[in-house]
Amino acid sequence: MKFCPECGSPVQPGAKFCVNCGQSLSLAAPAPGRGRIHIPRAFAAVFLGVIVAGLAAAGVLLQRHRRDLARQEDAQTSAQLPPGHPQIQLPAKAREFINNLAAQAKAQPADIAAWNRLGTVALRASFFDPSYYRMASEAYAHVLTIDPENLEALRGVGNLNYDTQKYDEAIAAYEHYLKHKPDDPDVQTDLGTMYLYTGNPDQAINRYKKALSIKPDFFDAYFNMGVAYGALNDTADARSALEHALKLAPDQETKSRVSGLLAKVEGGSAQMASNGGPPADTGPTQPAAAANTFQAQIESVVRGLPFAGPKVQSVRWDSKNKATVLMNDFPMDEMPPFARNKFLNDLGSGIEDAKKQYHFSGPFELQIADAASGQVMETVKK
Repeated sequence: MKFCPECGSPVQPGAKFCVNCGQSLSLAAPAPGRGRIHIPRAFAAVFLGVIVAGLAAAGVLLQRHRRDLARQEDAQTSAQLPPGHPQIQLPAKAREFINNLAAQAKAQPADIAAWNRLGTVALRASFFDPSYYRMASEAYAHVLTIDPENLEALRGVGNLNYDTQKYDEAIAAYEHYLKHKPDDPDVQTDLGTMYLYTGNPDQAINRYKKALSIKPDFFDAYFNMGVAYGALNDTADARSALEHALKLAPDQETKSRVSGLLAKVEGGSAQMASNGGPPADTGPTQPAAAANTFQAQIESVVRGLPFAGPKVQSVRWDSKNKATVLMNDFPMDEMPPFARNKFLNDLGSGIEDAKKQYHFSGPFELQIADAASGQVMETVKK
């Protein structure tokens, strides 16, 4: 759970008590998490030992239950341990196990299964030690250089970016995954929650509905959909979704949490958003003028890109045939191939449509540049 049922304060994921009021928080039935990940028995046994011997005494579990509540947490709160608690570390046997997996993968650079296994285990280890995120990222990136359409790696990249709050990158990975496997309700729901976190509750609701068309009794989708409707100030639909979630809640603790959110809906969706809804809208800034010219349409295209639009600082017109898009914090060289290709393809298609709509003849060049340095990262010519 992410909020204390007694006082409503944010709580550490998996904590056994609320540091604000001291309320006991049960770990008997964890809240829904992202899709189940298979872990080899040897590693599972080691982690069981960690949980029993180390974490039980500490009263904290650093595993994030990602769909527990559709609300972005402050990163510092997520990483904070109870006062005076020593830093939790993986035991030597766990580190040795992971190092052996890494060595086996490096010895077999073409073995996709070995690299995916390393990515999965490293991602699970990162719940306890965030330094393993890098190993997971590198493992999945290696798979995608061999097979850019590999579903396990695409989902892994999405999960990793979800956990590290790189929501735009997670959206790109999940969308690419769903092109090949659209009937996955877990990923549809995760993608919806990414849209919710980035200030797009309408798109989030569409994904939750898609998940429910695949899995009609999916608690996670109903619960998060209730929060999304609350973000839209749609109290009636928020109440309906949460009432469905209440019927499907897997345990009494979860029922109590849903009931509490329902009570907040009755008090107004604005209160609900402040106590458990998504962050304020951080979606793309709209163009100042309506798209009734070629220039305005081009600006609308770049600002409307699903995972790049919010990064656009401005569009500078160097001439009628050339424009430069200045991007904030958008390192294209770090984008995985599938995300880069999607970005460029969407941009190219938008330019071609604008040229047809406004009968623009001749070549057109659009540069993508870093706003801070002015460095041109990519050029699209149409």
